[in-house]
Amino acid sequence: MSLGNGVRAWVNRWVERQARKDAERNTRLQWFLLAGFSDRQAFSNPQPDRLKPIYPPEDRFWADPFVWRWEGRYYVFYEECPYATGRGHISVMELGEDARPLGEGRSVIQEPYHLSYPFLFEFEGELYMVPEKKEKRRVDIYRCTRFPDEWEVVRTIFSGVKMVDCTLFEHDGRWWLFGSVKRNGLRYDETLFAYFADTPLSDHWTPHTLNPLMRDFGKARPAGRIIHGVEGRLLRPSQDCVRRYGDGLNVSEITRLTPDEFVENPVWHQSGEAVGWHAMHHLDWREGLMVMDAQRVLGNHSGPNG
Repeated sequence: MSLGNGVRAWVNRWVERQARKDAERNTRLQWFLLAGFSDRQAFSNPQPDRLKPIYPPEDRFWADPFVWRWEGRYYVFYEECPYATGRGHISVMELGEDARPLGEGRSVIQEPYHLSYPFLFEFEGELYMVPEKKEKRRVDIYRCTRFPDEWEVVRTIFSGVKMVDCTLFEHDGRWWLFGSVKRNGLRYDETLFAYFADTPLSDHWTPHTLNPLMRDFGKARPAGRIIHGVEGRLLRPSQDCVRRYGDGLNVSEITRLTPDEFVENPVWHQSGEAVGWHAMHHLDWREGLMVMDAQRVLGNHSGPNG
């Protein structure tokens, strides 16, 4: 009996993934940051090979960077994860006019569970963060009480759900939350879910009637801030996870978004390997500074956390 095209493609992907896992078994994969100055138009064509790498120590990785500008200075918030614990926390570093770090980064939010994807947004003059905390099956909003290093939880907007990479934005009079959800056989890397509310601090979010908006390993999972590009284009970065988690990046234009409709069209795509890295899975831009992350292969590591 011959396999259908869909099953055959799945088997081929599985075989390829297993071969890569075997090849990487005694190596350590390290996410690092990229940064550089650019105009808004560059968001639709990021050119990561022109950005400057910022490498962490070899005992940890840095990923999911988000930019904020405060009193004329640039700060990048990111996931910092030591290999020894496997538990991420949120750190921040200041970048100078050459997009290089001004001193060491420092931890700003630590919990007794894993944190990542420190999404930042402003609402009514206050700065907020929505770090990923799928381990707790919760989506919490933190408010900044002293920039950049003091934060407090002010609202739980989802509870009892495994949601990652929560990305909020305002569009046509509504606040939207996009994220990937794991449930009922669905996996994070293949799903895009959407919810909307009148305010980002709402305790009642209405699910989009088409949820999941997308099931596609190649372009569903969020990969950073959704921005209004040149001429008002609504641009969404997403991950390409077909070959591996975070293998590459996409930018798509959302051309239709209502409580009952969703349409987006591809604008840009690139894999990490195309620019000489192992993987690449995040993009952010704010007020002239672009940041991304990429993954490199370090030497052989035979320890339990290698």
